[in-house]
Amino acid sequence: VLLDVSAIMYRAYFANMNFRTKSEPTGAVYGFINTLLSIIKEFNPDYMAAAFDVKRSSLKRTEIYSDYKSNRQSAPEDLITQIPRIEEVLDAFNINRYKIEGYEADDVLGSLAKKLAKQDIEVIIVTGDKDLSQILDSHVNIALLGKGDGGGLKILSTEEDVIEQLGVKPKMIPDLFGLIGDTSDGIPGVRKIPSKKANPFLEKYGNLE
Repeated sequence: VLLDVSAIMYRAYFANMNFRTKSEPTGAVYGFINTLLSIIKEFNPDYMAAAFDVKRSSLKRTEIYSDYKSNRQSAPEDLITQIPRIEEVLDAFNINRYKIEGYEADDVLGSLAKKLAKQDIEVIIVTGDKDLSQILDSHVNIALLGKGDGGGLKILSTEEDVIEQLGVKPKMIPDLFGLIGDTSDGIPGVRKIPSKKANPFLEKYGNLE
């Protein structure tokens, strides 16, 4: 199991904003631990690893497109102060932490997943980012936070699962977001092409080009 730490801790922070001791906020840590324990119980993994995001200014993608994620607000200070505690939790569980300058957690998770899949290890990536569905294959599964029954995990294991979730096959996801854009990442897309139009286009032509 590979953990997208940013996705898990953000959800935990906003779900438990009022949790704190006399000296520090604790909601993100509390929620992160609860999620981690439920993941371990559900999947009983042999191995686990966790990936962290880096500052937007250090991302190599900003060299290609300067407005990439420029509309994102900075993380709340109360959340930032809890990150060292979350790191302590991962260390206590003996879960390796990965953070690589210039690359997002998604990049790290995808690279680890592909490397492990080549060793015939079944991988489950726990994330909030549907974009990662593009790397799904026979050994790589995507567990989407908050998309399952009762707000739990929704597991995408097959091409059909991804089509049901996004309307296109995994390999077409970059083409899809190239057409419709992605407001959360500051990617404009093509004017007047929502997903209802984009999906039939991609089905007909096969790719953005």
